Amino acid sequence: MADRGRGRGRGRGGDRGGGPGGDAPRGGGPARGGAGRGGTGAVYGGPRSGAGRGGPPAAGAGPPRGRGGDRGGRGGRGGPPGGGIVAAEAPAGSAVSIGPAVQAVGATRPSFGVLGVPVDVIVNCFRADVPKNIIYHYDTILPEDKVLPLKATMDIIRKMQEQNPTIFTKRGSYDGRKNLYSPIKYSFGNQHEFQVNDGRPNPRRVRVQFAATVNPSSTVRYIEGQMSHDENILTTLNAYNVAIRMQPIQDHPFNARSFFTRAEFKDMGRSVELWRGYFQSVRPAIGKMVINVDISSAAIYKSGPLIKVCLEYMGKSPDGDPLQFLSVNRLDQRTRRDLLKFIRNLTVRTNRNGEIRDRAIKDISEKGADTLDFPLDEGGRITVQAWHRRETGRPLRFPTVVCVLLGKRAWVPLELCEVLPGQFYRKTLTPDQTKHMVEFSTLRPDARLRNIRNGLQQLSYGNSAYLQDFGINVEPNPTTIKGRILPTPTLIYGRNSSIVPRDGQWNMRDKLLYKPERITGCGILIYDGRFRAENERHLKDSLYAACQSVGIQGMPQDPPILRKNATGGAYWNHVKELGTLHKQVKGTMPNLLIVVLPDFGNEDIYVRIKNAGDIKIGVATQCLKSQKCIRGNMQYFANVCLKINAKLGGINVIPRRDSVGIVRDVADPTLIIGADTAHPGPGQSVRPSYAAVVGSVDSEISKYIAVSRAQGFRVEMIEELADMVAHILRKYMQYRKEVEKNANPAPRRILFYRDGISEGQFQECKEKEVAAIFKACDRVGIPRPKLTFIVVGRRHHVRFFPPPGGSSDRSGNAPAGLVIDREITSPVEFDFYLQSHGGQIAGHESIRALQRPSRSERFYARRVCARAKHHYDPDGAFGAESDSASQLTTTAGANQVEAHRRAYQPIHPNTAQ
Repeated sequence: MADRGRGRGRGRGGDRGGGPGGDAPRGGGPARGGAGRGGTGAVYGGPRSGAGRGGPPAAGAGPPRGRGGDRGGRGGRGGPPGGGIVAAEAPAGSAVSIGPAVQAVGATRPSFGVLGVPVDVIVNCFRADVPKNIIYHYDTILPEDKVLPLKATMDIIRKMQEQNPTIFTKRGSYDGRKNLYSPIKYSFGNQHEFQVNDGRPNPRRVRVQFAATVNPSSTVRYIEGQMSHDENILTTLNAYNVAIRMQPIQDHPFNARSFFTRAEFKDMGRSVELWRGYFQSVRPAIGKMVINVDISSAAIYKSGPLIKVCLEYMGKSPDGDPLQFLSVNRLDQRTRRDLLKFIRNLTVRTNRNGEIRDRAIKDISEKGADTLDFPLDEGGRITVQAWHRRETGRPLRFPTVVCVLLGKRAWVPLELCEVLPGQFYRKTLTPDQTKHMVEFSTLRPDARLRNIRNGLQQLSYGNSAYLQDFGINVEPNPTTIKGRILPTPTLIYGRNSSIVPRDGQWNMRDKLLYKPERITGCGILIYDGRFRAENERHLKDSLYAACQSVGIQGMPQDPPILRKNATGGAYWNHVKELGTLHKQVKGTMPNLLIVVLPDFGNEDIYVRIKNAGDIKIGVATQCLKSQKCIRGNMQYFANVCLKINAKLGGINVIPRRDSVGIVRDVADPTLIIGADTAHPGPGQSVRPSYAAVVGSVDSEISKYIAVSRAQGFRVEMIEELADMVAHILRKYMQYRKEVEKNANPAPRRILFYRDGISEGQFQECKEKEVAAIFKACDRVGIPRPKLTFIVVGRRHHVRFFPPPGGSSDRSGNAPAGLVIDREITSPVEFDFYLQSHGGQIAGHESIRALQRPSRSERFYARRVCARAKHHYDPDGAFGAESDSASQLTTTAGANQVEAHRRAYQPIHPNTAQ
């Protein structure tokens, strides 16, 4: 891959964004920005280690004892017996109280960590009582429950309970699909069928059937560490989670765990808004039960007249003349298709002579209301316009505008439809909308905590009859807990100079790269016609000076330049032409190409350049945006050099050996591997998923290689993991033997960081992927090393905040290196939270801090997955990767996925090293 062998220090920008941002040499540090957000990941056996939320780091154990972990998610669990997995030993003075017969999905917590400076932090978890009363579990069965939306089923069950008050003397909490949980046993016995009047001509039939009695005492024993997790505990927690959301979802749009209000919103453009919401989840913790409350965001369709929604989506003024843009003779097929994709399944309300109906949009007509006709029951045909006038006595204002199909056969003019409020927009966001989402979801720590506190009023726990009936009382203030700030690792640059990061950042001014790679030839390819001669000179001079400042040799002062138009598709030929030009001028082929892209509309060029460089030709390419080059100072170009050095196989910075414990132990060499999978977006059923594995190859744990594969649609387990790990092992042993001259190159330990696994997949992951890792070792012919398998999660909602007057960094976040392994972690599983890097503001997503080793393996694996589109021929059948073929049959979709897999091109050997 083009990003192979990256050194430890990197800046903040993306490749085609013009290189990393940040302060010049400070680009060697992690991205600033991030939020009180732990990284969680439980551990599957193995030596003491951890990152993310996976096992409390101890002295001399795990990944670097500093900012090198993950900062988001939930951790892995255990590992299969035998096969080289050993249990960790507990340090003295940090014992935990877990019953001897208790079993974990992975490894039970052996101890609490003791390393680091103790600090107090506020966590967005609110202590709740564990109810003592029995829970009665009922199955609710609606004949149409497979097709009705969640909101409709919730309304039906609510009305069922309202219409039968003598039976439902205490309301049951309903999950919207099948499960109804009640604090009492209802008087109808084991089964009863109810007739529910919901405004339809015929009442709905709902059958309620007693399923089981759930005793919460097992949950009490579990949080005390005296019982293994079982189905009864899971049902209890599900019941509590359903109960806490019943009150707020009565009046607000909601999804699985969050509800949303328009009290705070932002216009994203194109008829979509962002609404602020509140996430809530009941979680068992050590010795208590807590409710995790966080803010969330969702994209919501704008409400109001459908005709205005359509106009704004098309980039027109909502108050513009619909006849100019939505008439049949003005609406071309492509625009019509895009508009249909936007509004399909959107629910609209119609009002015909007082008859109000809510229905979903299924199609857009190819004719206007004045020519679109349909058969009458009494015979003959009539146009939509004439029928509307006959029924209402009023003419249409815009008769030539297209109509929408509501239900199976009702064509209705756009002007008669009203979009209902609070409907989720589930389509893929545009880059500009994504930018709005990030900005809206990003708050400073103090503002985020204030929002969470305010959210408690919206959640109405104290006024919820559902919680009162279950006996759940929730404390009004977030919990203050103890954490530890781990020691900061010392970093080594060239000429053995060292630096100790502060607040998760460091400045490498006057520092040389640890192992700068030589540039044997460089050419510049320019696609921006506005890039003038003086800009070329500035680019050449700046690149040369920046390379000299960080120790990279070989950058020519006057590299050859090739200018091309940013049109067409012959970018592969452009890359070859520049290589030939370089050979004519310099006598050799280049090993680096600098590509200047237009500031806008550069996605297609970027993908084609990366396919040419990474896949077809095997040359490192560094893409820069035109304005970045024109305005860039030495700080910017020094950060670009960090990326260039990594792509050429150099090493930017390494951790000092005594800072990272066992991972740089000469006697027991450690291989660090990160793995992730990426899946196609909603509605894209014809595309495969992608798996990536990234692994270290050197004893400094600072040089990495990657391997990726296409696999089955939405398959989370990595199907070819054994082959991929075997490839990493061979490269690791080859480098240690040939470059480091080590006679015993096989690893003695493997730290395996796995991203993207949900809690429900832990057992499957343990059974399949751990076995695949050992299978890879057997295939390569080495003894099975000790394995620590850590599942790293990012998308959890636990946030940490410094208390007033407490320890914080300059951004107001809790300090980098914060680890939490007590009080809010699992009562049984070996997990922890690690806030591994400094932050600038509290973001909805973890900010990409690129610090090794434990954060970046998983991060790089995620990036490799994201670069999967570079592996397809841009001019081939799958190069465009459009959404147009997303609606296919299951068989056709499966065939398309397999075709995608076959068309997936391997990386060029030159860029795979």
